[in-house]
Amino acid sequence: MLYLRKFILIKEIIIFLILLPCFACAHEKNWETENRFLKIKSLENKLQVSEQSFQTVYLDKVDEKENKYVVNWLLQRPPVYKNKNFSIRFNARIAYDYANVSYKDGNGKNKPRNKVNSIYLRNLEFGLRGNLFSNFNYRVVTKFTDNITELKMAYLGYETENTKLAIGQTRTFTTLDKMTPPTMMAFTERFSFINAIKAPRRLGFTASRNGSNWSFSSGYFIGNTNENKINDNRMVSARINFSPQFKNGLSLHFGASTFYRNQNSKSFSTKYEARPLSKHGNLKPLFSGNFDIEEEQFIAAEFVASYKSFAFQVEYATIKTPLSNLELKTSTDPTYKGGYLEVGFFPTGGKQLVDGRVGRLDNVKIKSPIGKGGVGEVRIAVRYDMADFTHEGYGSKQSSYILSLDWYLNTVTKITTNYAHSIIQNSSNVVTVKADTINTRFSFFF
Repeated sequence: MLYLRKFILIKEIIIFLILLPCFACAHEKNWETENRFLKIKSLENKLQVSEQSFQTVYLDKVDEKENKYVVNWLLQRPPVYKNKNFSIRFNARIAYDYANVSYKDGNGKNKPRNKVNSIYLRNLEFGLRGNLFSNFNYRVVTKFTDNITELKMAYLGYETENTKLAIGQTRTFTTLDKMTPPTMMAFTERFSFINAIKAPRRLGFTASRNGSNWSFSSGYFIGNTNENKINDNRMVSARINFSPQFKNGLSLHFGASTFYRNQNSKSFSTKYEARPLSKHGNLKPLFSGNFDIEEEQFIAAEFVASYKSFAFQVEYATIKTPLSNLELKTSTDPTYKGGYLEVGFFPTGGKQLVDGRVGRLDNVKIKSPIGKGGVGEVRIAVRYDMADFTHEGYGSKQSSYILSLDWYLNTVTKITTNYAHSIIQNSSNVVTVKADTINTRFSFFF
């Protein structure tokens, strides 16, 4: 009721401010005054809100000849400020994790020194995005975690009906799991193989073209804007997908991605490593050998099939690292592999599709959110995750069995709990570590 009173007061102030110039200009022609009062009446109608359902205020239609800001305010989303040449929308992502990770050695003996039991600020991000002069757009995202301020995204784009260009700090084009934001995923972390090889956002130039159910994207990238100096790291990546949807409720998605990464034709040392599911703790039992290489050659394939509330998803990836002449520990080029198989179901009737225009999972469709008489959407999912970074006598491999309970309270709030049992083996297939992980995440995002 308090919100309604405040809103009515704001409405009366707006109407008064619009009427004020009318009184000052009473000497003008009658047809101009009548026209102004018609506009006031139209605005007043738009501001009418029912006491029973104070949900949405729309002021999103504006005469293109006028250069006035309007506001489109959804109660569950931030406001969008815009006029005919400029718009701005604020975004944020806040996520806290609770993690409990227990380790055992290959004989089943507990490793208490490595145990994790902590609460962690996983995401604290704020950003803004919008349009400039019709076809241009922009986006800026800043991340604040671990006492570090990081410029996550900052780019300027140009977009026509089905072509997009961008320059600045932006996403590289890799797997479906990597391209999909965490708020749209059933699991708290991406599959271990892509986590280990790392393909973060980078400074570069991208070009994309799409249809209603397909897209092709590519980019050339140099270093990261958060690095203190320009380095020799170079990357070329590309991604393609075809994602048809059928009238009977069946949706399919086929995709592939690749990247080539080097140090501007110089040799460099690289080691891949990752934790089991959680970002907590210092132990990284999944790792590769540390070899001197010339480049990295990555390729991946993906498939998704969904029917109403059911979904099946699988990805498989490999990365080859040709050795440099300086490497003495091994004489054959290492090739590593990894992937996952996932099945999910919404018992509440929700569904999630792949947006073929961008080649990634779309927002979960929430029929009855909390606050509107519903319980939101609940998803149950299981995933088998594997990564093999063994080469000759070096490295390790990991198999994980993961269960997820994913609850979307509404379009901006989500709670996810994962349990994972991970088995890590050395290059001789001997079990060296077993890990049991419980990871719960509370997310707020818009």
